[in-house]
Amino acid sequence: MNKLSTDVSIIIPTYNRANYLGQAIESALAQTYQAEVIVVNHGSTDNTDDVVREFGSKIIYLKRDNDFGPHFCWLDGVIHATGKYVHLQFDDDWIEPKFIDECRKLMLDDVGFVFCKTEVVDDISEETVTVLFEDWVNSTGIFLNKKIEPKILNSLISPAAILYRKHVLLDALYQGNLPLSSSHYHGVGPDCFATLLSMLRYPKFGYIDRVYAKFRAHDGSITMDAKADPVKKLQIAMAYKEVKRYYRELKFLKMIRKFYKVK
Repeated sequence: MNKLSTDVSIIIPTYNRANYLGQAIESALAQTYQAEVIVVNHGSTDNTDDVVREFGSKIIYLKRDNDFGPHFCWLDGVIHATGKYVHLQFDDDWIEPKFIDECRKLMLDDVGFVFCKTEVVDDISEETVTVLFEDWVNSTGIFLNKKIEPKILNSLISPAAILYRKHVLLDALYQGNLPLSSSHYHGVGPDCFATLLSMLRYPKFGYIDRVYAKFRAHDGSITMDAKADPVKKLQIAMAYKEVKRYYRELKFLKMIRKFYKVK
């Protein structure tokens, strides 16, 4: 693939989702703001190679024989990204053509991340199940983190609806399991920590009051699978609880350092 003159990379981690992957890649390539597209395949045993081959040199393809879990698949892609900003595009979801363009406009020097209103679409009927984040902020723009901090600490923004800064995303993913964490579940935690770490380092966030991201609701998704299994649902809840507690502790430490002017 020829080197693109772009400051944005779209990472598409994938595992045995050849039936959905093509649409995810197509939506990344269809962006009005040109972006580097990297597909990361860790351990797939289906026909993912065939799907990727159809896109030729339009994308970068990273393939590993072993599956070490979602978190390491994401990290592999971000490490190889050349863009200053990164979007994690899940292989069963897709984004509208102006997603990167509109997010990039709001990524000013004091903004840690930008996210948008998002639709959850039923895989069979193709009807909208629900719209996420529509009541979080009442307009498109840049806002202080405190405007949505309570909502994030009580919920979650999926990385598939966010444009991050690469350096923050790298640091969040390198954490893996947090230092004092005792609850873990298949990559749950780093996805939330990336947003929280952005809030610790930057005072503002950007929000787009239009649907530019689409999440697919289907039986094979981690979220849907967890809802059907009480044990998995609890494991996910506990993993997120650990991350949010860690964020509160780091925020408190930041306040102490500022008070005592520790450098």
